[in-house]
Amino acid sequence: MKCDKGCTAASILLAGLLLTTAGCSTSSKDERSEGRSLDDKHLTERIQKSMDEDPVYKFGGVHVKAFAGEVQLSGFVNTDEQKRRADEIAQETSGATKVYDALALKPLAPSPTGRTGPGTQSRIYSSPPQQQPAPSSQ
Repeated sequence: MKCDKGCTAASILLAGLLLTTAGCSTSSKDERSEGRSLDDKHLTERIQKSMDEDPVYKFGGVHVKAFAGEVQLSGFVNTDEQKRRADEIAQETSGATKVYDALALKPLAPSPTGRTGPGTQSRIYSSPPQQQPAPSSQ
C-alpha cells in the first residue's frame, strides 16, 4: 500500500499533536488548583496581617503557611499566652479549617555571670570548692 503526500502530512500533523499534548501538564507541583493556591495565599496574608495588628503582642518571629485551608504556625514566641493568642488569631480567621501550632517558647538567656539565680552554684563546679583555712604565721 502506497501513502501519498496527504497521508504523510496527516501522519506528521497527528504525531505533532500527540507530542504537544503529552508534554503539557495541567496539575500544579503541589496538587492544588490555581484557585486553591490563591485562596491559601490570601488566607496566609490575612492571618499575618491580624497578627501584625494585634494590640498586645508582637509576632515578628511567627511564620504562617496555609495549604488547602489548613494553617501551620511555626517560629518562636516569648510566652505561653502569646502562643495561645497566635493560635486563636489563626483559628478565628475565615477560611482556616485546621491550625497546626508548631510554635516554641524562646529559651531563657543565661545571665552574664553564668548563674541561674540567687544562691545557686556555679556551672563550672558540681559542688562549691572548699576554702582552705589561711596558714597561721607563728
